[in-house]
Amino acid sequence: MGNSINLFRSAAALAALVFVTVTSTAHGADASEPFAWPASLAPFGDGYPKAGDACRRLGESPATAAYLDHTATLVGCPGGADSASVRAMLRDHRGHVVGQAEGVTLISVPIDAAMSSAASRHKNEHPKAKGTAFSATGKLPCVRSAGQTAGMCRFSVTRHSDRTANVTVYWPGGGARTIFFGADGVVTGVSTTTTGQSLAEKSVARKNGEVNLISIGDERYEITDSILSGK
Repeated sequence: MGNSINLFRSAAALAALVFVTVTSTAHGADASEPFAWPASLAPFGDGYPKAGDACRRLGESPATAAYLDHTATLVGCPGGADSASVRAMLRDHRGHVVGQAEGVTLISVPIDAAMSSAASRHKNEHPKAKGTAFSATGKLPCVRSAGQTAGMCRFSVTRHSDRTANVTVYWPGGGARTIFFGADGVVTGVSTTTTGQSLAEKSVARKNGEVNLISIGDERYEITDSILSGK
């Protein structure tokens, strides 16, 4: 009888040990799983501010439209505002939290801060326009409204280490239009700031050789691949 009781106790202890081991292993596997980025936030790139980092740049979507600004880069970091990646973005890149969505903290990073960070890591990666925080400046063909004769508008381009780029076109009468490009040259979003309010709109893009023909309502822009890549 005593041997039976001891055998039962040993079997129960072994079963408990197996349960604890399996549970711990499962929890460990869950902890190592990468964060699943919500498609609704239009994340792109391999990390921000550099490849492999936890945060991502965010493009245009209904969830991000209100936060797009031609003077800043919209970044998302997994977790709450007290997470390490968010604290680093606020401390090292002068960002500020603008919202929370689907487990992601949304951060607006001033373009000059983003450029300073990129320049410190890749000093010779892109030629910078002298006296500015931009990768390059110049003029490109543009049309502001229907029936208008094509003219030339000033632009600035900010190129990022993940091969994405923001092109801001400055209208002669004031205001500006920013067009966001992904690493593959595809337009990921557009915004305009004229009275301090950022608005997002639909865009249509097509290629003509090395020229990207961008239509946004009645507006037309011609942006060459060399503007985006610097090559």
